[in-house]
Amino acid sequence: MAGDTKGNEEVVLEDDQQSDLRTLAELLCFEEVPPKWTQDFDSLHSIGKFSPLFMPSFNEVETECMEVFEKKKMETKKILGNFDGQISLSVDILRCESYFDPSCCGDYLCLSAHFIDENWELKKWVLQFSCISVSVSGPSDDSLHKYEDWGILRTLEDWGIENKISALTLKNDNCNNELVEFVKRRIQENNGKLLRVYCCAEMISVMVQDAFDKIEDIAHKVRQVYNFNIDYPFWFLKLAYLQIAVKSWSTKDVLGSNDVVPSPEEWKKVEGVCKILENINEVSDTLFYTTHLTPNVYLCHLHWLPKILAKVSIDSDSFNRIVVDDMSKKFDKYWEDMFLLLAISAALDPRLKMRYIEFLFSKVKDRNGNSQVAVVLGAIHKLFDEYVVRFPLQDYQQFIHLNDHSKEKSDLDCYLEQPVLRNGKNFNALAWWRIAGIEYPTLSRMARDFLAIPVSLASKIDAYYTVPKPADDHLVWLKPDLMNALMCTRSWV
Repeated sequence: MAGDTKGNEEVVLEDDQQSDLRTLAELLCFEEVPPKWTQDFDSLHSIGKFSPLFMPSFNEVETECMEVFEKKKMETKKILGNFDGQISLSVDILRCESYFDPSCCGDYLCLSAHFIDENWELKKWVLQFSCISVSVSGPSDDSLHKYEDWGILRTLEDWGIENKISALTLKNDNCNNELVEFVKRRIQENNGKLLRVYCCAEMISVMVQDAFDKIEDIAHKVRQVYNFNIDYPFWFLKLAYLQIAVKSWSTKDVLGSNDVVPSPEEWKKVEGVCKILENINEVSDTLFYTTHLTPNVYLCHLHWLPKILAKVSIDSDSFNRIVVDDMSKKFDKYWEDMFLLLAISAALDPRLKMRYIEFLFSKVKDRNGNSQVAVVLGAIHKLFDEYVVRFPLQDYQQFIHLNDHSKEKSDLDCYLEQPVLRNGKNFNALAWWRIAGIEYPTLSRMARDFLAIPVSLASKIDAYYTVPKPADDHLVWLKPDLMNALMCTRSWV
């Protein structure tokens, strides 16, 4: 009897250990728990109610995490496989720069899928997270360098969604341009289409950084005078400190020797740049801190930028006019590349529709205004016709549609004819379309695909980076498979 009791106790203890191990793995996979905590007794037992003697090896934790990942991946893969809409992708390059552990320095690719599920909830799921370059030896996946696309197509095939991709959002540089062209060619070979989306947050950051570059030498003097550290990764912080310096100068509260203090002409340049960027910052704050940041809201915010720049240019001296002109060129290029996407998305906002597009161009003293409106309307009709062919209505949907609308009118025609909604605070376009989908079954499919497209790679404070966003330094020291597993599963919750 005593032997049996002891044996039972060992089985119970073993079961408890296994249960604790699974609980710990799930905490690591689904919560922001630093993996290194698992190897410190006090930290480990501060994050969960484990058995008193529970202290697993890291190999045990890693193995259990991979099992949790594989199980969750199967569930996620099934959801994406059954998804009947289009999926947008984003590629973000994160950077780890460690002064203490050079082996962790490197760039990391984060590939994410964006889509709106059947409940009209916007999802962003990481599909791949991998090291693509390191300055010295580190945990990179060398096999990725064999692929022109950094393994993206291989990842899409693994997930079984290569035929569902409609858009790709990333930053604008030569390396990314080559990546887009390669992926686009492969998708077109399978009779697909790929829309290249340029990151809005990056466009604004580049405009701002260009202005800062023009006063870089003066800013260096300001830093010496006030002992400011203005080399922040967020451009709004650098702007704030320069504004403080300008205010101090205007009140004659200036420290430092005469050979370091900026001249009055230099202070005027800094003051002028700050005034320009203060206006840009106001637009950025309103946009990137929008509660529901979907593509439909960008047009009505961004159209203020050229107006602001034009007004500032009139009121500025020759130096600041040069700053404004260079910023305007960058914005104009972005507007040229992105206007149609932003306009179609705005038209799918029931507060805006085509009437807002018409209103915008009525304010522009340009003969091409009406033709631009016609281009947008033509593009919307063409897209809608494609959806009509791809998604024919079922019998009951046809009955509801004919009961609600004239036989000669489509979803799109009926939607555009309805009055625009009043602009409510914190309006959620996805919530509106979830209900309106019954009345506009085909158009709602089109809206679901378009409103999932990420126009920016970041929002809120992350939209203000002037350097690559930092990778999670709690994860980059892990083996590539485990690092990828934790980044992915944490986004699938």
